[in-house]
Amino acid sequence: MAKLSWDVSVLLPGTWRGATSVLIANDRHRMVVDTGMAHEAHLLVKALEKKGVRPSDIDLVFNTHFHIDHVLNNSLFPNSAIYGSQQCYDWCRAAYADLLDEQNWEKLALKYYPETYDYERSEELMGKLRKLALRWWDPRRLGDPSQFRWVETHPLPEDLECLVTSGHVPGHVSLIIHGQDGRVVVAGDALLTRDHDEQVLTMIPVNRKLFQQDRERILSIPGRILPGHDQEFSTPRKTADTPVTQK
Repeated sequence: MAKLSWDVSVLLPGTWRGATSVLIANDRHRMVVDTGMAHEAHLLVKALEKKGVRPSDIDLVFNTHFHIDHVLNNSLFPNSAIYGSQQCYDWCRAAYADLLDEQNWEKLALKYYPETYDYERSEELMGKLRKLALRWWDPRRLGDPSQFRWVETHPLPEDLECLVTSGHVPGHVSLIIHGQDGRVVVAGDALLTRDHDEQVLTMIPVNRKLFQQDRERILSIPGRILPGHDQEFSTPRKTADTPVTQK
């Protein structure tokens, strides 16, 4: 049986609150995809140790997006190059800064989430998420600016592909690992769960229609699928894989 050029394993499985964190490795690189919340740092280090890997062995980090549950342990890897979307980085930093504005955050949030009032209980949910931001948001934990390699201008290593999935937040990128034995998709929050998105404590989509299109697009890819907040699963392989094209 042909072997993938990258070995892919889950470090922290996704839950209703915590994001999936993944280790991908080959003979040249070790990459962590999404690093989780600050209070999960010891769990991430322990999961790496079980793989025989130390944080200092990680040379690459990939962030699907810059929500707090996906990035706050980037600081565990000060010597790693960090791949992510500059559009998403700038957008999320601005959004969190405005969420921390005590007097104006509800009005300011509509700049980022214009569909807020289309959702039932959206005001309540946004209030809860603001409390999480007040407790956990710390830009220093994202990594030093010199570490970033923006996917808009920097190609990924061989057999890795960015799939732009901007329905959740602008510039969100899912990661596709190509190999002779098929594909692995680390979806991030473009695909929260296989069936029960309503159970996940996360931001509403920036664009609900695009978010649904992103979800369906990922589910159409044959191979292993790693959602942002759920256990991994597999989608059926087609007779001939259709190339995944950028949009």
